[in-house]
Amino acid sequence: MSEETTTGNNNRTLLIVLIAVVVLLLAAVAFFLLRGDGVLGGVLGGNDVSQPHFITQMNNMVLRPQDFSNNYQIAAAGDSRFDNDEASGALGAEKGRAYIMATGRVDGWDLYMERSDPQAVGPESIRSRVEIYETSDGASAALSDEYFWAYNDESKAPDEFLDKNCNVGNECISFKYIEAKPGSGSVVERYDVAFRYRNTLGWVFIKGLEGEVSEQMALDYAQMVLARIEAIQ
Repeated sequence: MSEETTTGNNNRTLLIVLIAVVVLLLAAVAFFLLRGDGVLGGVLGGNDVSQPHFITQMNNMVLRPQDFSNNYQIAAAGDSRFDNDEASGALGAEKGRAYIMATGRVDGWDLYMERSDPQAVGPESIRSRVEIYETSDGASAALSDEYFWAYNDESKAPDEFLDKNCNVGNECISFKYIEAKPGSGSVVERYDVAFRYRNTLGWVFIKGLEGEVSEQMALDYAQMVLARIEAIQ
């Protein structure tokens, strides 16, 4: 084999290796970008939701009466900032402070609505909340069994956990409460969805007579909240 032929073969081999390396690098970049909370996502600034943007717009990220065809009204004092004092208050001074320090919670907003017409079809009440944390890890910790109230507050323990890996955001849980409606014998159901998207948490619950509400309905409403958080990126 001539020296020219050998050189040509070596060049082709080198070119193939270089192409393979480039393809692998592009695939790795695509993976981390699509993953959203990966290493490259953080380097490119896509890891966290902007705290200033979130705080100035968080009252518009929750569900509001105009989002629904049925008539809803905001309950008395049902549209308000949910700050760190309120978030930690129910835990007591010591536990509340430990929670804020461990999770890096920054701020939040909460809105509670009731159906205007008792005879209309649909949830009797809808509640949604958005919260922001300093980091994605902190938001994840806030949704963990160590800190999230549905896991560690016996008075608020759900009757059933439905899905601890639902399809809203980066992490998601859904759960259910059941109670008898006083004086009627009817069953009232409540479906909750809590999710993490990057360094934020969203929570939605709907409550109504059996058959009027469902887990899927709560998941759909949670997706609406998620879309509003994503829109400020």
